[in-house]
Amino acid sequence: MRMNPKAITAAQMFGRLDVATNDWTDGIFSALWRKTLKIRTGEHIWLVLDGPVDSIWIENLNSVLDDNKTLTLANGDRLTMSPTSKIIFEPENIDNASPATVSRNGMVYMSSSGLTWDPVLRAWLKTRSPRENEIYTPLFEETFPITYTWCTQNLTFSMRVLQSNIIAQILNLLEGLVPPQIVESEDPSGNKSLNGDEDEEEKDKGEEIILFTPEHLHKVYVFSLIWGFGSLLETEDRTRFDGYLRKKFSENLDFPKHPNNKPCIVFDFYVKHPGKWELWDDLMMHYQYPDTATPDYASILVPIVDNVRINYLIHCIAKQGKAVLLLGEQGSAKTVMMKAYMKNCNPEQFIGRSFNFSSATSPYQFQKTIESYVEKRSGMTFGPPGGKKMLVFIDDINLPQINEWGDQITNEIVRQTMSMNGFYSLEKPGDFTTVIDILFLAAMGQPGGGRNDIPARLKRQFSIFNCPLPNNDSIDKIFKVIGEGHYNAKRGFAAEVRSLIKKVIPLTRELWARTRANLLPTPAKFHYVFSLRDLSRVWQGMVGTLPTVIESEKCLMLLWKHEFSRVFSDRFTHEKDKEWFNKAMYDITEEVLGTEYKKMMLDKEPVFVDFM
Repeated sequence: MRMNPKAITAAQMFGRLDVATNDWTDGIFSALWRKTLKIRTGEHIWLVLDGPVDSIWIENLNSVLDDNKTLTLANGDRLTMSPTSKIIFEPENIDNASPATVSRNGMVYMSSSGLTWDPVLRAWLKTRSPRENEIYTPLFEETFPITYTWCTQNLTFSMRVLQSNIIAQILNLLEGLVPPQIVESEDPSGNKSLNGDEDEEEKDKGEEIILFTPEHLHKVYVFSLIWGFGSLLETEDRTRFDGYLRKKFSENLDFPKHPNNKPCIVFDFYVKHPGKWELWDDLMMHYQYPDTATPDYASILVPIVDNVRINYLIHCIAKQGKAVLLLGEQGSAKTVMMKAYMKNCNPEQFIGRSFNFSSATSPYQFQKTIESYVEKRSGMTFGPPGGKKMLVFIDDINLPQINEWGDQITNEIVRQTMSMNGFYSLEKPGDFTTVIDILFLAAMGQPGGGRNDIPARLKRQFSIFNCPLPNNDSIDKIFKVIGEGHYNAKRGFAAEVRSLIKKVIPLTRELWARTRANLLPTPAKFHYVFSLRDLSRVWQGMVGTLPTVIESEKCLMLLWKHEFSRVFSDRFTHEKDKEWFNKAMYDITEEVLGTEYKKMMLDKEPVFVDFM
């Protein structure tokens, strides 16, 4: 029997005594303890307490761990330990354990360096075909350890992870991209993708699996190696990683080349059936901004290479029923991409649910939320209604408060739900509620700078993908679609306004980038964080206009100045910051557009509103 003591309160664990009525209610641990006393002779029971140690709950077990071997409860009950029972504690560390606790236990220390990549790989290869063993074993041995050593010494990962996390992520990608390489009849219901359509590869297969060529398997390995490490890197480090791979393994690995010999990096390609490198641009859909209608601004998602890549990787992992975590700074479209992915899933097979964590979210709230999403299937087994599967998206999973012992108790129950497929019932202590057909997806900001990390034991449940900020070309593309889509001839905007808006798009990005680089957050100005979301807010104001108001270039420049001032300048708390910003605004306008446009903005300081 396994339980996580930190996923519940001390009263829910050991039981509570009602002071008014003197009624006793058993807790989860005391109910399990009573169960161990009722087992048949000769049966052995292991009680595994799988969670962080703190001085509150473990001190209550001192009488159990010493020679008395007796659990003493608050109502006066003394329950002797069954002779065939054993207790195992499985914490990440024992920083909060007292000497009294430590002296009562035998210790086995499992070092993170003890589990290297090799046993994880060997275990996985035993589940694969001999063809894959033959190809992948030498590739891993030649490339993985050297690459891991170089990356840890020369690059900065967005999140602290262990070697076993990276190898597991590479194997998850391989498993998602390479179907079993054994010729066998396919279950007709088994070849559906998460979107409910047959995958491209599986359409070709028909009844039987197509065997990948050795070259195809080789390229899939290269792709998985690139994203096993590269998924945790920022744009600059990805470029360095690309240079290292091409220099070090140019003879061992088959790297992609741009069809037109343009400069490119390995992250610009994916492997298409039957084993060809293709640019991500091939998978990109075209977004058409409505000519006359105005769409809901928050729902606009202009496809760029980053979105296409992340969507492909999410699908690769999620179709196996494994969890995905997106990592990235504010405004990198993590939530939008996850919700778009859930929306595209086949509604006949999948239900999507999402909720946000905050610093006040408790384990009780999480458990009640999950219970509200599911219905009884049989006995103590619960699942989503209608026999469907459910995608549960947890946004800001790192926000719950870290308590005085250094534990994030809300994420302890998330980990328990994912690893044990359920949690203990709070109404019937001792009964385990099994929850099936639920897949967890999550997103969080990058740890550091006041933002929490999540527990290392929760990280291993996820495949983690970092979402870097788009490059300048991608940012310009997004706002070009929105800006030029709104300021078009069909809405009645003048030709001079339509031609100026094309020049304003790079101008806006340049001013945002300069502000972001010069006005950095400090303890006194901690709110000086200018993310892509702020740039988006400028354009949200720019496209909420009518042709009867924005009649000339001068009017458009005044609107642009007003929107930038409201989003950026109004946030500044020092006069000299405002002066720097105004000077930068005029200087950059003069550089990009010319002196006459700077003069247009100097005349007036009008305010644009939409409620009159």
